[in-house]
Amino acid sequence: MNTKRKDRVQRILLIDDCEEDRARVRSALMQGAPERRYHFLEADNGESGLELCLNQSDPIDCVIVDLHMPRLSGNDFLEQIRRPTGVPMIPIVVLTGSTMNNDAGESLQLGAQDYITKDSIYPSVLFRVVDNAIERHELLKEVHESRQSADAANQAKSSLVGSISHEIRTPMTAVLGICELLLESDLSVDQEELVRTMRDNGQYLVEILNDLLDLSKLEAGKLEVDEEAFELRQLFARSIELMRVRAKENKTTLSLDFDESLPAVVSADPIRVRQVVLNLISNAIKFCPGGDVNVRVRTQADKPSNPFFLVEVVDNGCGIPRHDLERIFLPFIQSETKGKAKTGGGTGLGLAICRRLVMLMGGSMHVESEVDEGSTFSFTVPLRPAEMPAPAESERPPLSASIEELLQDCKFLIAEDTAATQMILKRIIEAAGGKTDIVASGVELLDRVRSQPNEFTAVITDIQMPEMDGLEATEKIRQFNSTIPIVVLTADAVSETKQQASAAGANDVLTKPIVRRDLLETLARYCDIECDSDCN
Repeated sequence: MNTKRKDRVQRILLIDDCEEDRARVRSALMQGAPERRYHFLEADNGESGLELCLNQSDPIDCVIVDLHMPRLSGNDFLEQIRRPTGVPMIPIVVLTGSTMNNDAGESLQLGAQDYITKDSIYPSVLFRVVDNAIERHELLKEVHESRQSADAANQAKSSLVGSISHEIRTPMTAVLGICELLLESDLSVDQEELVRTMRDNGQYLVEILNDLLDLSKLEAGKLEVDEEAFELRQLFARSIELMRVRAKENKTTLSLDFDESLPAVVSADPIRVRQVVLNLISNAIKFCPGGDVNVRVRTQADKPSNPFFLVEVVDNGCGIPRHDLERIFLPFIQSETKGKAKTGGGTGLGLAICRRLVMLMGGSMHVESEVDEGSTFSFTVPLRPAEMPAPAESERPPLSASIEELLQDCKFLIAEDTAATQMILKRIIEAAGGKTDIVASGVELLDRVRSQPNEFTAVITDIQMPEMDGLEATEKIRQFNSTIPIVVLTADAVSETKQQASAAGANDVLTKPIVRRDLLETLARYCDIECDSDCN
C-alpha cells in the first residue's frame, strides 16, 4: 500500500478555520514523508469542506478536520458525510485543540478513524496517523462488504431451504400417502414389510427436512420460542411412551426418574422442550443397543430467584471421545463413535439445533462422556411455576360418530395442481366414504364455489398454484361466502404461513406431507357441523 502511495499524488482535504493550523499540517506531512507527492485542498469551514467532498471528481484520500469551527463543526461534518452503515465515505482524522481524549470521543463514535491534538502536529507522527486512518477505513469497508455478502448469502440460503421444503414435501405427500393406502390393502407379509420400510424412510426424510428448516431459521434469527402453561410430568411421560417402540426395536431399556417435588404446571415452550427431549432420547437409544437409557428430571436452583429444572438423559452406550464433546454440537458434525451404533448415520443437525433451542429458552446444554462407558446429556430450562388455563370454549368436542359414518354423502372440492397429490387426496377421502371434485388452479376454485355455493361440505386448497394461489383464492371466496369451510394445504412448515392462511380466512391449515388421519378427522368435523345444522 505504501508503494502505491509513492507512485501517485495523495489528495488531502484540510478543514480548519485557522489558516496557521492548516499551514502547520501541510508542512508536517511534507516533512514527515518527503518522498510523497501531496495535493492539498483547503476549506475554512465545515460547509465548504462538505461541498468539496461531495463535488470532487477525483477521490479524496483523507480529510483532516478541526473539531471546533463556525457554521458546521467537525462532528456535524462527520454526521453529514457518514453513510447509513456508520462508516464515513472518506477516512477522517479529527484535529482538536484539547489535550483531553474525551473531546474526540464523540468524533470516534461518529466514524472518525483517528484524532490528533494541535500540539502534537509533528512530521514524524502526522503522516503515520493519516496512513493508518486510510488503512483502517479500507478494512472497515471490506468488513462491511463481507457482512453484506454474508447477509445476502443467508437470505439466499433461507430462500433455497424454503424452496427445497416445498419441492420435497409435495412429492413426499404422494409417497407417504401411497404407503398408507397400500398398508390398508391386502398385502403379503413381504409386501407389507417393504411398504412399511418405504414409509418409515420417507418419514425420516421429512424429519431431516424439518431439521434443516429449524437450523436455517435459527441462523437467521427468525425462530422464536413461545411460553404457555403445560403439565411437566405429562410431557416427559408421553415422550417416554413415544420412544418405547424405538427402544424395544433396539433392545434398550428406557426409564423415567421424575422428581415429584417439581411444580405440576410450568410455563415454557412445550413444543421446543419436547423436541429437545425426544432428540436426546433418540440419540441415546441409537448409541446404546441392548443397554439402559434413563431420563432424569429434577430441580436445579443455582440462584433462588431464578431456578431451573434440569433434564439428564443418561445411557451406558459406546460413549464419546473427549475431543468430540464440543464438536458434536456443531452443525453437520458427528462423533467418530457413530460407527459403533446399530443404526448410525444422520445429518449431525440434531444436537446443534437442541443446544441453540435451549439457549433461546434461556438455558444451557452440556455433555459428559467416557468411551465404552456411556454419556450424560443434560440441559436446563428456567422453571416458572404456572397454572393451567381454563379450557377454551372453542375446544373441539369429540366427533359424534366414526369418520367413515360422518364422511358419507359429504362432497369436498379439492384445488391442487399436482396430479399425484390430486390422486392421493381423492383416494384417501373416497376410501373413507366421502366424495370429491378436483380443480387445478385458484381461478377454477373461485369459479366453482361461486357457481355452486351449496354443493360442497368444505374446500381443500393448496397454497402454491398457477394463475391464482390458494391464499388469494381464499380471500376472494370470503368476499362472497363467509360460511364454507376452507382447509389450506402448505409445504411451508412455518408459523408465518399458517398465520397468513388464517388471516386470509382459512379455517384449518395442514402441512405436507399430509397425515391421513389428520386430514380425515378435520374433514369429518365439518361433516359433523353440517349434520347438526341440517338436523336442527
